Amino acid sequence: MEHSSHKAQQVFWRDASMPYVEARSVQYGGELRYARHWHETFSIGIITDGRSSYVNGTSAEIVEKGTLVVINPGDIHACNPLDGTPWSYLMFYFDKVWFGRLQAEWRGDTDETFRPYTTAAVQATHLARAGEQLFAALTDTESSRFTREVSVIDYAARLAGELAPGSSAPLDAGPKIEWAARYIDANYAEALRLDDICAAVGLSSSYLIRAFKKRYGVAPHEYQTNRRIQHAQARLREGLPISQVALETGFADQAHLQRTFKRLTAATPGQYRG
Repeated sequence: MEHSSHKAQQVFWRDASMPYVEARSVQYGGELRYARHWHETFSIGIITDGRSSYVNGTSAEIVEKGTLVVINPGDIHACNPLDGTPWSYLMFYFDKVWFGRLQAEWRGDTDETFRPYTTAAVQATHLARAGEQLFAALTDTESSRFTREVSVIDYAARLAGELAPGSSAPLDAGPKIEWAARYIDANYAEALRLDDICAAVGLSSSYLIRAFKKRYGVAPHEYQTNRRIQHAQARLREGLPISQVALETGFADQAHLQRTFKRLTAATPGQYRG
Protein backbone atom coordinates (compact mmCIF):
# COMPACT_ATOMS: atom_id res chain seq x y z
CA MET A 1 0.00 0.00 0.00
CA GLU A 2 1.10 3.54 -0.68
CA HIS A 3 2.01 6.02 2.04
CA SER A 4 2.55 9.75 1.78
CA SER A 5 6.29 9.31 2.45
CA HIS A 6 6.76 7.17 -0.65
CA LYS A 7 8.07 8.76 -3.79
CA ALA A 8 6.97 7.55 -7.18
CA GLN A 9 9.29 4.85 -8.51
CA GLN A 10 9.46 4.46 -12.27
CA VAL A 11 11.22 1.92 -14.47
CA PHE A 12 11.30 2.25 -18.25
CA TRP A 13 12.29 -0.74 -20.37
CA ARG A 14 13.28 -0.82 -24.02
CA ASP A 15 15.60 -2.92 -26.17
CA ALA A 16 17.02 -1.75 -29.49
CA SER A 17 16.74 -5.31 -30.82
CA MET A 18 12.98 -5.28 -30.09
CA PRO A 19 11.81 -1.86 -31.33
CA TYR A 20 8.18 -2.95 -31.54
CA VAL A 21 7.57 -2.77 -27.78
CA GLU A 22 8.37 -0.56 -24.80
CA ALA A 23 7.32 -1.01 -21.20
CA ARG A 24 7.00 1.09 -18.08
CA SER A 25 6.38 0.38 -14.39
CA VAL A 26 5.15 2.96 -11.88
CA GLN A 27 5.04 2.22 -8.16
CA TYR A 28 3.63 4.64 -5.59
CA GLY A 29 2.26 6.90 -8.32
CA GLY A 30 -0.37 8.61 -6.20
CA GLU A 31 1.04 12.09 -6.86
CA LEU A 32 1.42 11.65 -10.63
CA ARG A 33 -1.16 13.40 -12.82
CA TYR A 34 -1.77 13.22 -16.56
CA ALA A 35 -3.46 15.69 -18.89
CA ARG A 36 -5.45 14.13 -21.71
CA HIS A 37 -3.08 12.83 -24.35
CA TRP A 38 -2.68 10.16 -27.02
CA HIS A 39 -0.10 7.67 -28.27
CA GLU A 40 0.88 6.50 -31.73
CA THR A 41 1.23 3.01 -30.28
CA PHE A 42 -1.35 0.44 -29.24
CA SER A 43 -1.07 0.69 -25.47
CA ILE A 44 -2.14 -1.56 -22.61
CA GLY A 45 -2.20 -0.35 -19.02
CA ILE A 46 -2.45 -2.74 -16.07
CA ILE A 47 -3.54 -1.45 -12.68
CA THR A 48 -1.42 -3.38 -10.15
CA ASP A 49 -2.53 -1.51 -7.02
CA GLY A 50 -5.21 0.98 -6.04
CA ARG A 51 -7.98 2.67 -8.00
CA SER A 52 -8.00 5.50 -10.52
CA SER A 53 -10.26 7.47 -12.81
CA TYR A 54 -9.96 6.57 -16.46
CA VAL A 55 -11.21 8.63 -19.38
CA ASN A 56 -10.93 7.38 -22.95
CA GLY A 57 -12.87 9.38 -25.53
CA THR A 58 -16.48 9.47 -24.31
CA SER A 59 -15.90 6.61 -21.86
CA ALA A 60 -15.28 7.48 -18.19
CA GLU A 61 -15.02 4.98 -15.35
CA ILE A 62 -13.20 3.98 -12.19
CA VAL A 63 -10.64 1.22 -12.69
CA GLU A 64 -8.93 -0.86 -10.03
CA LYS A 65 -6.36 -3.57 -9.45
CA GLY A 66 -6.58 -6.28 -12.07
CA THR A 67 -8.04 -4.01 -14.74
CA LEU A 68 -6.54 -3.63 -18.21
CA VAL A 69 -7.06 -0.28 -19.90
CA VAL A 70 -7.08 -0.60 -23.67
CA ILE A 71 -5.81 2.41 -25.63
CA ASN A 72 -5.96 2.33 -29.41
CA PRO A 73 -3.53 4.51 -31.38
CA GLY A 74 -4.87 8.07 -31.36
CA ASP A 75 -7.30 7.57 -28.45
CA ILE A 76 -7.46 10.73 -26.31
CA HIS A 77 -7.26 9.49 -22.74
CA ALA A 78 -6.11 10.13 -19.18
CA CYS A 79 -5.79 7.87 -16.13
CA ASN A 80 -5.29 9.48 -12.71
CA PRO A 81 -5.37 8.18 -9.13
CA LEU A 82 -8.26 8.97 -6.86
CA ASP A 83 -7.31 11.37 -4.08
CA GLY A 84 -5.71 9.66 -1.11
CA THR A 85 -5.57 6.24 -2.69
CA PRO A 86 -2.58 4.06 -3.64
CA TRP A 87 -1.87 3.62 -7.33
CA SER A 88 0.63 1.51 -9.22
CA TYR A 89 0.52 0.31 -12.79
CA LEU A 90 2.33 -1.15 -15.77
CA MET A 91 2.24 0.07 -19.37
CA PHE A 92 3.08 -1.76 -22.58
CA TYR A 93 3.39 0.20 -25.83
CA PHE A 94 3.19 -1.91 -29.01
CA ASP A 95 4.04 -0.59 -32.45
CA LYS A 96 0.70 -0.52 -34.29
CA VAL A 97 2.11 -1.88 -37.57
CA TRP A 98 3.71 -4.81 -35.72
CA PHE A 99 0.55 -5.47 -33.72
CA GLY A 100 -1.57 -5.25 -36.88
CA ARG A 101 0.48 -8.05 -38.40
CA LEU A 102 -0.01 -10.11 -35.27
CA GLN A 103 -3.79 -9.51 -35.40
CA ALA A 104 -3.80 -10.72 -39.02
CA GLU A 105 -1.83 -13.85 -38.07
CA TRP A 106 -4.32 -14.55 -35.31
CA ARG A 107 -7.27 -14.26 -37.71
CA GLY A 108 -5.49 -16.08 -40.50
CA ASP A 109 -5.99 -13.38 -43.13
CA THR A 110 -3.79 -11.04 -45.15
CA ASP A 111 -5.14 -7.65 -44.01
CA GLU A 112 -2.42 -6.41 -41.65
CA THR A 113 -4.07 -3.06 -40.89
CA PHE A 114 -4.36 -2.51 -37.13
CA ARG A 115 -7.97 -3.01 -36.06
CA PRO A 116 -9.01 -0.87 -33.05
CA TYR A 117 -10.67 -2.55 -30.08
CA THR A 118 -14.11 -1.47 -28.95
CA THR A 119 -13.56 -1.99 -25.24
CA ALA A 120 -11.83 0.75 -23.24
CA ALA A 121 -11.20 -1.36 -20.13
CA VAL A 122 -11.64 -4.94 -19.01
CA GLN A 123 -11.31 -6.61 -15.63
CA ALA A 124 -9.02 -9.55 -16.37
CA THR A 125 -6.95 -10.71 -13.43
CA HIS A 126 -5.28 -13.48 -15.46
CA LEU A 127 -4.10 -11.04 -18.15
CA ALA A 128 -2.96 -8.60 -15.48
CA ARG A 129 -0.94 -11.32 -13.76
CA ALA A 130 0.53 -12.41 -17.10
CA GLY A 131 1.48 -8.79 -17.80
CA GLU A 132 3.33 -8.59 -14.49
CA GLN A 133 5.18 -11.79 -15.38
CA LEU A 134 6.05 -10.33 -18.77
CA PHE A 135 7.50 -7.16 -17.24
CA ALA A 136 9.52 -9.27 -14.82
CA ALA A 137 10.92 -11.30 -17.73
CA LEU A 138 11.79 -8.17 -19.71
CA THR A 139 13.64 -6.55 -16.82
CA ASP A 140 15.37 -9.70 -15.56
CA THR A 141 19.06 -9.24 -16.35
CA GLU A 142 19.38 -13.00 -16.84
CA SER A 143 16.60 -13.21 -19.45
CA SER A 144 17.88 -14.01 -22.91
CA ARG A 145 16.67 -12.18 -25.99
CA PHE A 146 14.95 -15.44 -26.96
CA THR A 147 13.01 -15.42 -23.68
CA ARG A 148 12.03 -11.76 -24.06
CA GLU A 149 10.94 -12.17 -27.69
CA VAL A 150 8.80 -15.22 -27.01
CA SER A 151 7.31 -13.66 -23.86
CA VAL A 152 6.28 -10.47 -25.67
CA ILE A 153 4.76 -12.23 -28.67
CA ASP A 154 3.01 -14.78 -26.48
CA TYR A 155 1.41 -12.05 -24.37
CA ALA A 156 0.50 -9.91 -27.37
CA ALA A 157 -1.18 -12.90 -29.03
CA ARG A 158 -3.22 -13.50 -25.87
CA LEU A 159 -4.34 -9.89 -25.98
CA ALA A 160 -5.28 -10.17 -29.66
CA GLY A 161 -7.34 -13.26 -28.93
CA GLU A 162 -9.06 -12.19 -25.73
CA LEU A 163 -9.79 -8.55 -26.56
CA ALA A 164 -11.49 -9.60 -29.80
CA PRO A 165 -12.85 -13.10 -29.12
CA GLY A 166 -13.97 -15.12 -32.08
CA SER A 167 -12.55 -17.40 -34.71
CA SER A 168 -8.81 -17.60 -35.14
CA ALA A 169 -6.59 -19.38 -37.60
CA PRO A 170 -6.62 -23.13 -36.88
CA LEU A 171 -3.49 -24.49 -35.24
CA ASP A 172 -1.78 -27.56 -36.59
CA ALA A 173 0.68 -28.85 -34.01
CA GLY A 174 2.13 -31.19 -36.59
CA PRO A 175 5.51 -31.90 -38.21
CA LYS A 176 6.72 -28.30 -38.29
CA ILE A 177 6.26 -27.97 -34.53
CA GLU A 178 8.17 -31.22 -34.07
CA TRP A 179 10.92 -29.74 -36.26
CA ALA A 180 11.00 -26.64 -34.07
CA ALA A 181 11.48 -28.79 -30.98
CA ARG A 182 14.25 -30.75 -32.70
CA TYR A 183 15.92 -27.47 -33.67
CA ILE A 184 15.93 -26.40 -30.02
CA ASP A 185 17.18 -29.86 -28.98
CA ALA A 186 20.12 -29.53 -31.36
CA ASN A 187 20.98 -25.99 -30.25
CA TYR A 188 19.81 -25.97 -26.64
CA ALA A 189 23.03 -24.44 -25.28
CA GLU A 190 23.11 -21.62 -27.85
CA ALA A 191 21.71 -18.09 -27.63
CA LEU A 192 18.73 -18.92 -29.85
CA ARG A 193 16.84 -16.37 -31.89
CA LEU A 194 13.14 -16.76 -32.52
CA ASP A 195 13.54 -15.60 -36.13
CA ASP A 196 16.04 -18.39 -36.81
CA ILE A 197 13.63 -21.07 -35.57
CA CYS A 198 10.75 -19.59 -37.56
CA ALA A 199 12.89 -19.51 -40.72
CA ALA A 200 14.03 -23.09 -40.17
CA VAL A 201 10.49 -24.47 -39.93
CA GLY A 202 8.61 -21.96 -42.11
CA LEU A 203 6.18 -20.55 -39.56
CA SER A 204 5.38 -17.06 -38.28
CA SER A 205 6.45 -16.23 -34.76
CA SER A 206 3.00 -15.93 -33.16
CA TYR A 207 1.75 -19.11 -34.87
CA LEU A 208 4.86 -21.03 -33.84
CA ILE A 209 4.53 -19.98 -30.19
CA ARG A 210 0.81 -20.80 -29.95
CA ALA A 211 1.14 -24.15 -31.73
CA PHE A 212 4.27 -25.04 -29.73
CA LYS A 213 2.44 -24.39 -26.45
CA LYS A 214 -0.49 -26.48 -27.68
CA ARG A 215 1.81 -29.40 -28.51
CA TYR A 216 4.28 -29.26 -25.60
CA GLY A 217 2.45 -27.27 -22.93
CA VAL A 218 5.26 -24.71 -22.64
CA ALA A 219 6.59 -21.85 -24.75
CA PRO A 220 9.77 -22.44 -26.82
CA HIS A 221 12.07 -20.63 -24.38
CA GLU A 222 10.72 -22.72 -21.48
CA TYR A 223 11.31 -25.86 -23.54
CA GLN A 224 14.91 -24.78 -24.09
CA THR A 225 15.41 -24.15 -20.37
CA ASN A 226 14.08 -27.61 -19.54
CA ARG A 227 16.41 -29.17 -22.09
CA ARG A 228 19.35 -27.31 -20.55
CA ILE A 229 18.48 -28.61 -17.10
CA GLN A 230 18.07 -32.17 -18.40
CA HIS A 231 21.52 -32.04 -19.98
CA ALA A 232 22.91 -30.46 -16.81
CA GLN A 233 21.53 -33.36 -14.79
CA ALA A 234 23.22 -35.85 -17.12
CA ARG A 235 26.56 -34.09 -16.82
CA LEU A 236 26.25 -33.80 -13.04
CA ARG A 237 25.62 -37.55 -12.83
CA GLU A 238 28.95 -37.97 -14.61
CA GLY A 239 30.60 -36.03 -11.78
CA LEU A 240 31.60 -32.90 -13.70
CA PRO A 241 32.24 -29.68 -11.76
CA ILE A 242 29.15 -27.49 -11.49
CA SER A 243 30.93 -24.50 -13.04
CA GLN A 244 31.84 -26.58 -16.11
CA VAL A 245 28.29 -27.92 -16.40
CA ALA A 246 26.92 -24.37 -16.29
CA LEU A 247 29.06 -23.28 -19.24
CA GLU A 248 28.44 -26.44 -21.27
CA THR A 249 24.67 -26.13 -20.95
CA GLY A 250 24.39 -22.46 -21.87
CA PHE A 251 24.05 -20.73 -18.52
CA ALA A 252 25.82 -17.46 -17.86
CA ASP A 253 27.61 -18.81 -14.81
CA GLN A 254 27.30 -21.24 -11.92
CA ALA A 255 24.93 -18.98 -9.99
CA HIS A 256 22.58 -18.76 -12.98
CA LEU A 257 22.51 -22.55 -13.25
CA GLN A 258 21.98 -22.83 -9.50
CA ARG A 259 18.90 -20.59 -9.51
CA THR A 260 17.34 -22.17 -12.58
CA PHE A 261 18.11 -25.73 -11.48
CA LYS A 262 16.49 -25.19 -8.09
CA ARG A 263 13.44 -23.52 -9.65
CA LEU A 264 12.81 -26.52 -11.92
CA THR A 265 13.91 -29.40 -9.71
CA ALA A 266 13.50 -28.10 -6.13
CA ALA A 267 17.13 -29.08 -5.46
CA THR A 268 20.51 -27.47 -5.98
CA PRO A 269 23.02 -28.92 -8.47
CA GLY A 270 25.22 -29.91 -5.54
CA GLN A 271 22.38 -31.76 -3.84
CA TYR A 272 21.48 -33.52 -7.08
CA ARG A 273 25.07 -34.60 -7.77
CA GLY A 274 25.47 -35.88 -4.22
